Amino acid sequence: MLLPRGCAGCDLPDAVLCEDCRAVFQGYEPRDLPGCAMGGAAACAPYRGVARHAILGWKDHGDEELDGPFGELLADLAQRCGLMSWCRESCANGPVWVVPLPSSAASMRARGRWHTVPLAKAVAARMGERGIEARMLPALRSTATGGRSVEQGSAADRGRRIGGHIVLDDAYDIRGHTVVLVDDIITTGATMRQCTAVAADAGARVATLLALAQTPSAATR
Repeated sequence: MLLPRGCAGCDLPDAVLCEDCRAVFQGYEPRDLPGCAMGGAAACAPYRGVARHAILGWKDHGDEELDGPFGELLADLAQRCGLMSWCRESCANGPVWVVPLPSSAASMRARGRWHTVPLAKAVAARMGERGIEARMLPALRSTATGGRSVEQGSAADRGRRIGGHIVLDDAYDIRGHTVVLVDDIITTGATMRQCTAVAADAGARVATLLALAQTPSAATR
């Protein structure tokens, strides 16, 4: 017998993500991001409570039905943070590449997929609907051999683990293009800074990074 699913945030019956829990993700959490053309990154919500519960279920427990709602919410954030208007004014040459941040190969094997790709596709699709040429491009990869929980380790620890492990995939040339980075959670900021640096070193202009949530302590770092 198939039982009805509950909301990923609050377990309300017959909902993937109920309206009240969706509302939690309809904020705008700014974050400094050096080297970013728009001046910073943006997240939908603090990583706590309902947001934390829903993201963990999606990210690490296979709740792929959340791909749709989370993609829509991140695309909404792209509008709220001013990305759409910025791109219309500043991205005349070629498509904008929407680049999902990579996890380690071990983490992707454990999940059975690259979980940030659907988010990046949703953002690119919304940009296209708004008249901005944009495509998802999996241009970055991680050479790390393992992973740790998002809630473990200090900023220094995470920086050491990530340092040098993000590289540009040789199959892609992003030189001269504008890039929008997409992630699930901003913790210490080490991953987004490394990805921004790698993209910039490859000749791209990083507009911003969009994430579903950031840890409450991240905003003070």
